[in-house]
Amino acid sequence: MTRSAAQAELRSRLVAAALRALEERGPEALRAREVCAEVGTSTQALYTLFGGMPGLIEVAVGEGFARLAGHVDAAPESDDPVADHLLRGWTYTDWALARPALYRAMFGVTDPSLRQRTPVEATLAATHLATGDGRTALDVLVRSVARMIEGGRLRPAEPLPVARQFLASTHGYVLLEIAGAFGEPGGGLATAAELALNLLVGLGDSREEAERSLVAAMAAHQRLAVS
Repeated sequence: MTRSAAQAELRSRLVAAALRALEERGPEALRAREVCAEVGTSTQALYTLFGGMPGLIEVAVGEGFARLAGHVDAAPESDDPVADHLLRGWTYTDWALARPALYRAMFGVTDPSLRQRTPVEATLAATHLATGDGRTALDVLVRSVARMIEGGRLRPAEPLPVARQFLASTHGYVLLEIAGAFGEPGGGLATAAELALNLLVGLGDSREEAERSLVAAMAAHQRLAVS
């Protein structure tokens, strides 16, 4: 194996180890020595390949956004763009709630004490949503919104600002769910569904059609759960 190939493999293994640690414990518990020990290398390799722990976390967070985008984009499509959009929102929340620590890291929702220990907070800021893998994840949402507009279900508008409204509502629901604000896990699902309906109607859809699309999205989500 060439030196460059060996470095690329080591880089991938370090990113995978960091992702596992982020999923299991979040950035607050991430330690350079532990990550390096897991893959059988020294901390010097981490500094050589990433410039330090903040650089490694930044790459791992980017991979998290890429995986989220791939998961949401894999949701099946039908001839109902609103039902498909609601299903994508549901798959987004499923993915996030299954990985709450990683999701917090992706959006910089971390322990404030990190600011004193390491410049991780700046690394984890949602600048990812403006470029790279984060923007790829946002583009999945933008395309979904564009389908609803082109299908005549929403009023004509630029898709990106509308997509940001859906992201804000979905992200807020996810963080409240992670925090246990709705009691039992999934307790806020009815609230999230009502919020989505109200947003759709406010953007131009009819209440009757939005509710019909919600029923279709629920059926599609159930099929995914048993497949």
